[in-house]
Amino acid sequence: MAAGQAVAGNVGANERFEYTAIGEPVNEAARLCELAKSFPGRLLASSETLAGASESVRAQWCLGDSTLLRGLGQPTRLATPIETAELGRVCLM
Repeated sequence: MAAGQAVAGNVGANERFEYTAIGEPVNEAARLCELAKSFPGRLLASSETLAGASESVRAQWCLGDSTLLRGLGQPTRLATPIETAELGRVCLM
């Protein structure tokens, strides 16, 4: 999961419109989906996304390591749901 400003709408020529979403959070979400395939539970969120969530939602996630996702300039700190978190992670409070 990723959050942020994005643009969604029809893109293309009159002969061929395609509905799509464009923006950094869209790219981040796509990279997190790729990476999640190698994690238990197959669900990841960025810590930045969780920072905007309610306290009760944040309490259900544990922070992990940071990683540089393809196409993004800054490392992304990963978060996993508590029920699938690996040992040694720092849980959000």
